[in-house]
Amino acid sequence: MKRRPGSLLTVALPLLLVALLVQLQAVAATKYTLNWNYPNYQNYFSNWNRGNNYAVGDSIEFVYNAEAHDVVKVSYAEFKDCFTSALPSTSGATVFPLEQTGMHYFICTIPGHCQAGMQLAINVL
Repeated sequence: MKRRPGSLLTVALPLLLVALLVQLQAVAATKYTLNWNYPNYQNYFSNWNRGNNYAVGDSIEFVYNAEAHDVVKVSYAEFKDCFTSALPSTSGATVFPLEQTGMHYFICTIPGHCQAGMQLAINVL
């Protein structure tokens, strides 16, 4: 089999470019950190959220008192109802990768907390 000149370069160059683009996307990702404790004023979380431009590859970290709060990612219906049967995270520092576009919803499942405003809706573009 005769090898054509430049055939290795023709295959390797596109692969190298793809690897470089993947690396650049990882470098460009943003980690948003939210103080996820009982809001000290109405609309605290929606005000914190204002101006953030979330993208696929970013992540959001919820930092909170694990003895008083938790966090769980929920559906829109669960967000609206402030109820889920899903198990929440109780670590005190929970990171959720934002892996797809669209709306993402989070609540605290401690009784009364979501109803008092401990919920967050974000739109990943």
